[in-house]
Amino acid sequence: MSHDDPRRESSRKLARLLSQPDGLRLARLLQSHGYPDPPTEAAPSTEAAGEPRPIGVWRPKRRGETLRFERPEPGPFGDHHAARLHFSAEKPPGSVRVCFFGESAAAGYLYAPHLTPAAVLEGCLREILDAPVEVIDLARTNETLAGLTAIVDEARQLKPDALIVFAGNNWGLLETPLMSPYAPDGAARQRYGEALRAGGVFGPIERAARAVLDKAAESMARIAELARAIGAPLTWVTPEINLADWETLQPPPWLPGNGVARWRAAFLEAQSALAERRWDEAAQSAKALLDLDGGATPTAYRLLAKAWRGRGDLAMAAAYARAEADAAHYASMCLLGSPQTTSMTAALQKRAASVHGFACVDLPRLFAERAGSPLTDRRLFLDYCHLTREGMHAAMAGVAAALARQLGADDDRADAGALLRRLPQPEIAPEAEALAFFGAAIHSAHRLATADDRRPLLAHWLDRALDTAPKIAGAMADFVAARLAPCPAALTSAGQRNFDSSFRLTPQHGWRWDFLDADMLLAIRAAIAERDPALARDIDRRLRARHAAPAAADHPDRALWDPLTRFYPETMVFDDLAGRAFHRAPWPVSAFAAFAGDEGMTLTLEARLPSPDGSPRRGRAAVAVNGRPIGSLDLDGRWRRFVLRAPRDAAGPGLHRVSVDWPMPDIPGEQALKIAAERLELGLEADIHPVYGEVFRFSVQS
Repeated sequence: MSHDDPRRESSRKLARLLSQPDGLRLARLLQSHGYPDPPTEAAPSTEAAGEPRPIGVWRPKRRGETLRFERPEPGPFGDHHAARLHFSAEKPPGSVRVCFFGESAAAGYLYAPHLTPAAVLEGCLREILDAPVEVIDLARTNETLAGLTAIVDEARQLKPDALIVFAGNNWGLLETPLMSPYAPDGAARQRYGEALRAGGVFGPIERAARAVLDKAAESMARIAELARAIGAPLTWVTPEINLADWETLQPPPWLPGNGVARWRAAFLEAQSALAERRWDEAAQSAKALLDLDGGATPTAYRLLAKAWRGRGDLAMAAAYARAEADAAHYASMCLLGSPQTTSMTAALQKRAASVHGFACVDLPRLFAERAGSPLTDRRLFLDYCHLTREGMHAAMAGVAAALARQLGADDDRADAGALLRRLPQPEIAPEAEALAFFGAAIHSAHRLATADDRRPLLAHWLDRALDTAPKIAGAMADFVAARLAPCPAALTSAGQRNFDSSFRLTPQHGWRWDFLDADMLLAIRAAIAERDPALARDIDRRLRARHAAPAAADHPDRALWDPLTRFYPETMVFDDLAGRAFHRAPWPVSAFAAFAGDEGMTLTLEARLPSPDGSPRRGRAAVAVNGRPIGSLDLDGRWRRFVLRAPRDAAGPGLHRVSVDWPMPDIPGEQALKIAAERLELGLEADIHPVYGEVFRFSVQS
């Protein structure tokens, strides 16, 4: 294994799109998108004289001579905003008021409202500053650049002494919604098709990157203007992500010739080598993937990160893991990704800080120092970007130190390391922390796309939850019962019990989920087994009895073992984009969950093999139960019905994984992309990724 610079590998895709004759080099790209000289005049006020405006969901209310901002009472499941019901327009005399903005990581996702970064920051600042401190939490989940800029503008009414912005994770995923071949808008599809024809798969990536840079640079420039108008220092917090534990599996787009089949073969070779700890061979196969897809997918970088981690080189592993996040382009995405900040986002924020004169807290550097490794992991993160209690403590100590220096505190007191050593981690009730850990397991089951077994990570969080508050086992059992019921969770007795418990699951924990969550069911059963054998036996009973539940004519996607293995628009609901009545396989293997009775089970599948140009396609798909072959499907372009029997010795009572291994497509990849570009230029939907097979019906009888 050679010590190639992973940054050169990871930037191959970006170098390619920026080195075209009409392309932009990175320096020009950063400098030409919203970075004029800082304005010399304060930004004008936009509110009408004497008329206070709302600040997000907080509405101005006069209580006698006092003006304060009040929000509606949060519902039983909370909402996107901080839970604080009101705050005064006037700050207390002699106090320091800080307004805190940002996305879900800033809002304390999975811990809120019990613990938030804003509350932790307030505690840190009180330790440093010789004045009362008030941190007003205006962060919200799913925050966009437009929403962020608007609420900073509105918050000027509070006359803050300082502004903190903790944002950047959402930019790649939420700020380019129309740079997709699946966009409901016909004109957006046409633009995508033009970029695809002109620059291949990297053409839309370049356009999307420019769009994000435009939005981000404009928003950062505007927020810096607002800070100058207030006369308050601005501190921007550059996010960090979970490099060790979080993967972003993406299948390749159409590749020239039979490149998709060769990519699949190299991927399987890399997986096998990693499993057998043959690190050099794994890296070699991963680099073969890069040669095939040019870095258009993040998958090869994750394999390289695993190989280097196996060799004990954590710096190289971290570099490749970061390259994985950099390569998860929305414009070339197949499976739904997760919000994660990228190297370009970090470079943009640092550039903005130098141009506009605000402070920038570098969480990647701070966390590497805290953890003693550049390969950040579950110690600081609950999932891809949301912070543990220790993560919040470390991040907000760094923010408090940076802000204190801006406010004139001496260097000895404004030292993040000293502050961390001096202050204990913030306290939280065991029930609240256990719920956050349980939520981390559920959220990982819903959003982590990996070719490996996710259950070890789920087991980690379930064990942490049970160790922290053993009584959460009851909530876990209710979760299993609700998932196995043939109706929405809210209508089950388990759902009602959970609503009244100390471990109330909310939408942020994935409670309103219509899928089976097979990995979670098995992980919960395993986690509870040694702690509460009686409860584990009850789960076993429910799993065995599930086969007798009334059969539902559900969409086959509802039976997927991993519901994320769908084309990402099919994981969401669009008012102006019709759904499909069948499952489309974006990965060469589709896996479904099935329940068997005492005598095994009978599977009925209706399936076909699609082709981009409508030409006949024939092939054989292998079907297995828990890895054991039970038959095959001879398929072509027509819907065909197959009935397969899995006897008791292959499928005993309970839950089983049924896999369909599809044949490789036989059309040359360049021809498939040409067809996709032509359709997109007409405003029609098209796929830049292969559809390996389609399933109209998947049903099970015991």
